[in-house]
Amino acid sequence: MRHHIRYLVLGIVGALLSACGSIEEEGTGNQIGALATELITARTGAAAPATIAVPQDEILNNPGQYMRVNIRDLDRWDTMAQAAQNGRRITWVDTENNTITLENGIVVATRGLPRDLMGADVGQVWAAIRAGGGNAQRIHEFLGDDDQISQQLLQCSIAPKGPDIVQRLGQTLDSRRFEEKCAGEGLQLTNIYWINRNGRLLRSLQAISPEAGYLQIDVF
Repeated sequence: MRHHIRYLVLGIVGALLSACGSIEEEGTGNQIGALATELITARTGAAAPATIAVPQDEILNNPGQYMRVNIRDLDRWDTMAQAAQNGRRITWVDTENNTITLENGIVVATRGLPRDLMGADVGQVWAAIRAGGGNAQRIHEFLGDDDQISQQLLQCSIAPKGPDIVQRLGQTLDSRRFEEKCAGEGLQLTNIYWINRNGRLLRSLQAISPEAGYLQIDVF
């Protein structure tokens, strides 16, 4: 039987579907601070706490149903369950109704963080990763202090960094690591992705906002 978090999810699926919409239906603002690649790489080995909200066996025995999120700047871990899907976009929810929407494993929206990403167009990023590297554009939507939605265009370069090991919940998994460096007007960020041999994103480190910082996301 599914853990109690699955019952929580069923009650709010309808409300979450809006988080899976296109970028024109989303929005949020403020610039993401830069973080050196060396610092990001050094921090990706942070271990999850011994106690987690959903039992380890429940997570491992139900692939595709759960993900673990480390909100690094807040020193907080969350276990999230899959709540809704709209095409390639999947929305995940925790027990406090915070949500993260992923498209092919890449964050396109958040709700409930100190400063949310309201929407993003990341299709070119995923295409570049699948191609083994290349250039891409991102569009992020922000909600400014004046409650007006603005868009930020980012020029990105995705490069393969060779084979790497992902260790989590007693598992040791082979992967290929990719780094995405992006820059826009007054904005720089570096994201990291770990992809398995089947082209599935196992782990990522992705920038959200100055207040929320970077998320380490492990999809099981």
